[in-house]
Amino acid sequence: METKTVAYLSKMPEYQSVESFVDDNESGQFTHLDLNVLNCVLRRPIRDIKAELESYGLLLQLRQNEQSTRGFTSNSNDRWSGPGSCQSHGGSGAEQVTGFAGRRG
Repeated sequence: METKTVAYLSKMPEYQSVESFVDDNESGQFTHLDLNVLNCVLRRPIRDIKAELESYGLLLQLRQNEQSTRGFTSNSNDRWSGPGSCQSHGGSGAEQVTGFAGRRG
């Protein structure tokens, strides 16, 4: 989440209190971004804000999973370099298998 988004939204009048957010909300749902902005403005724990919003009858909108489709041209061995891989993992683990992980030199 970008800091600019939270800073921009926190100045909007509907995020100044939970009651004003509920009054301006027409969809009956709130997002994780809404919770984050209300948390920054009100300086209250997110679990308390979520419980109060749910007491007004609003529902938390579920996050969508980001999915990417592999095609014919995508790398078939992208376990260490492709999307979703951890670049700071440290290798494939061959060092541990061959016994050179803890040796100096």
